[in-house]
Amino acid sequence: MGPIPNYFRCPAVLFRALLATVVLVIAGCAASTNVVQVDRLERTGERPRILLMTPDVKYYLWTASGMTELQAEWTEAGRLNFIEASKNFAARHDTDLVIMGKSVGNDELVRRYENLHAAVGNTILTNYFGVAKLPSKAGGFDWSLGPGVSEIAERYSADYAMFVFYRDYQSSGGRIAMSVLAAVAGASMATQAEFGFASLVDLKSGDVVWFNKVTAGAGELKDATGAAAVVNTLFQDLPSG
Repeated sequence: MGPIPNYFRCPAVLFRALLATVVLVIAGCAASTNVVQVDRLERTGERPRILLMTPDVKYYLWTASGMTELQAEWTEAGRLNFIEASKNFAARHDTDLVIMGKSVGNDELVRRYENLHAAVGNTILTNYFGVAKLPSKAGGFDWSLGPGVSEIAERYSADYAMFVFYRDYQSSGGRIAMSVLAAVAGASMATQAEFGFASLVDLKSGDVVWFNKVTAGAGELKDATGAAAVVNTLFQDLPSG
């Protein structure tokens, strides 16, 4: 895993040392930015049906050496809490949410589009919200997974697909200790990174009709309360039916 881009890091990380007791304070800087392309969702049934693709959630432990290690237990807890919080969110809105079960993990079509979404979503972060603008886009929001995604609509009886990408990097004890030493020396060392994005894709056209990104401080997916906070922030301004 390479170094984490600076724009994914929370800039407000403060360290205080008092006698033999060290208090680590990470200042939250939660923020979300969305692009809404449609006012209301179209539907083929009584209410729009959104297929929640398997959330691409991963937790990593950030070691003192700067390496990252995938944490399977945290990752699974985060994924399950995200799904449950999404169900609760959908229940409060005029939308039917269809959960993509783990049993479809071997569906090559699903895997292909989940990988494509990860690539497209990260490109949006870099080229729409970031500084590396694409001249061909002329500043507009014009992104798509392609019309072939309509096969998912037919297979799972849905109008839209919600793709989610979320990464959380948390420091090991060794990295935290090093960050304290760095602070004493007048330097700084990042101890946490958190970012994610979600895309609502029209399954008829493949167009991304809504996109939202979040940065550090959105919430902690490892517990139910934190997951609810993440979902409420990530799904902010999501169009309804």
